[in-house]
Amino acid sequence: MDQGKGASESVRDFWNSRAGLGQWAGSRDVLAKELEIEAIASYVRDDMRVLDIGCGNGITAIELSRRFALDLTGVDYAEEMVAAARSLAKGADIKGSIDFKVGDLRQLANFDRSFDLIYTERVLINLPDWNAQREALERITSLLSLGGLYVMCENSRDGLDRINALRSRLRLPEVVPPWHNRYLQDAEVGELRIQGVKLEGINYYSSTYYFLSRVVNAALAANEGKEPDYDAEVNQLARSLPSIGELGQGRIWLWRKTA
Repeated sequence: MDQGKGASESVRDFWNSRAGLGQWAGSRDVLAKELEIEAIASYVRDDMRVLDIGCGNGITAIELSRRFALDLTGVDYAEEMVAAARSLAKGADIKGSIDFKVGDLRQLANFDRSFDLIYTERVLINLPDWNAQREALERITSLLSLGGLYVMCENSRDGLDRINALRSRLRLPEVVPPWHNRYLQDAEVGELRIQGVKLEGINYYSSTYYFLSRVVNAALAANEGKEPDYDAEVNQLARSLPSIGELGQGRIWLWRKTA
């Protein structure tokens, strides 16, 4: 991180620098990204008012808008990402409406409407500590309509620790979160209470994939003396299998507005 800048500005610069990378903008692991999209899409229905907070270059928002007739708004504080999202949306065969705006999840008071569904995709983990993450979570859920759902697709430190415990048994190096990420801790999230909002469940959608890709595929590659390939056949197979267990760092916490 550039020590001459604040942490938030350095993170924004990082994401602006990745705006032109297309499907690789958010992650080099395109299969993991596809899993995220499928998991989020399972909660989407036609005619929903949807808010994508931290939309990046709009890959997920555009794909959902191709599948469903939505009134979808995407917001991101990285200006170059928003510009890329607008460019990708031009000419896309969408069923409803889609709009991308520059905005900060720490300043959401300017929205004068509520949403049936809100999702984030590895966004809260860019905040520096649990206090900032908790405050963002509370602000996000305040924008839900009654009965609305917040699909919080974020990374779990506990899930990553379980993967690393398995890697250590095979003498594989520890997977370390990126410099700009602070993964959520399960206990913190589970103990959080928000008036009028209920933690309805947790979807461990990535467990099988992360076990096979980060443990099995990594071990096979190490045995051959090479770096693991994100597109390896093992990963392709993992992408098609149902999720079993609670190993994956990627998971979805489901928050329902009840009052």
